[in-house]
Amino acid sequence: MVVAITSAEITIYMIGIAGVFIIGFLGNVISRKTRIPSIVWLILFGIILGPVLHVISRNVLLNMSPIVSSIVLIIVLFNAGIRLNIFKSIKALPITLTLAFGNYFLAAIFAMSVMLLFHFTFTNSLLIGLIVGGTSAAVVPIISGEINMSPRSRLVATIESIITDPVGIVLTLALISIILLNNYTLNFVAVTIASSFSIGIVLGAIFAIIWIPTMSYLQRNNYKYSYAATLAIIFLIFPIVQYLNGSGPIAVFVFGLLIANGKEVYKSMHYRNHGSFALSKQSRDFNDLITFFVGSFFFVYLGGLVSLSDFYAFAIGIAISIMLIVARFIGTNAILRRFEKQDRNEVTSMVSRGMGAGVLATLPIAYGIAGTSSFIDIIAAIIFVTIFANGIMTLIAGRKSKKKRS
Repeated sequence: MVVAITSAEITIYMIGIAGVFIIGFLGNVISRKTRIPSIVWLILFGIILGPVLHVISRNVLLNMSPIVSSIVLIIVLFNAGIRLNIFKSIKALPITLTLAFGNYFLAAIFAMSVMLLFHFTFTNSLLIGLIVGGTSAAVVPIISGEINMSPRSRLVATIESIITDPVGIVLTLALISIILLNNYTLNFVAVTIASSFSIGIVLGAIFAIIWIPTMSYLQRNNYKYSYAATLAIIFLIFPIVQYLNGSGPIAVFVFGLLIANGKEVYKSMHYRNHGSFALSKQSRDFNDLITFFVGSFFFVYLGGLVSLSDFYAFAIGIAISIMLIVARFIGTNAILRRFEKQDRNEVTSMVSRGMGAGVLATLPIAYGIAGTSSFIDIIAAIIFVTIFANGIMTLIAGRKSKKKRS
């Protein structure tokens, strides 16, 4: 049976779409002054459309969750990959890797401990820990670029966020698979994670090595919208790698990482004509635009899923947020003890969670994992609190840095 859509409903949807783009744009403008990213305003807009005005149905949004989550994961991880210049960042990688994994697992343990105190099961507590362990690759670079951070601390904070987003996504997806298969043996867990990572890395690299010369040819010959072909490739890579029991998210991340560094990759392979294999500025700009569109709609979508009646979940989210800040203070100051105090303070202030955590919050509910119905409200509260805390902490750190370096 075909359901007719009235002209009034069409008008409401059009106004909603316009609202998403306007709020996304104005949010970016406001963030320059307040350090509060547009994510906050987009989620609030979704809350207004969902639980407040009931323009969008939570049940309908939940049914859309698998496809929405997959699309957003692909865009987030591909964007993370193309934003990382591995050859320019190579000197900072040892300390950054230590910081990324150290802070990630410490934050995950702290968040998990809070969940256990609120009597959640071990697996569900671990799920939340893995979801919120990493900082946001979408938010941290924005905020870090708007304060007077030293180049070293900005580079470290940005690379850390780019690393922890895919790590958190892959580990969370692996745990969801383990829960669904109900196999918790150490051997199975280790093999699942290791094979998922390795297959994803290898296949992502193979696709990238093949695609780089093709992409270069399209760019050199000025084919219009050639970047759309690259987007098509990443949407093919994801299901192919997943079908082969690899990690689709990691494959997309590696693919983006290598094509963004195509010139250097082929140079390291002693390829003679490597100079034309760089990703063009137009392609990067187009990717930023696509990421803006997808991110804007996703956070409104996430806001529509929030249940305003679950105050208990919001309290848990606030408690976890406080522990995430504490964990970051401990981890960053321990790992970066040789950095100047001001640099440590600036890196410590980067506590925000964003799109990665938001996407992952929808998956346990979509897969029907018991006891996860409150995850969206918990994660929404964490996103709100950590972003506001990030803004306040960076504002304080920026003022101190300005006085010290002026």
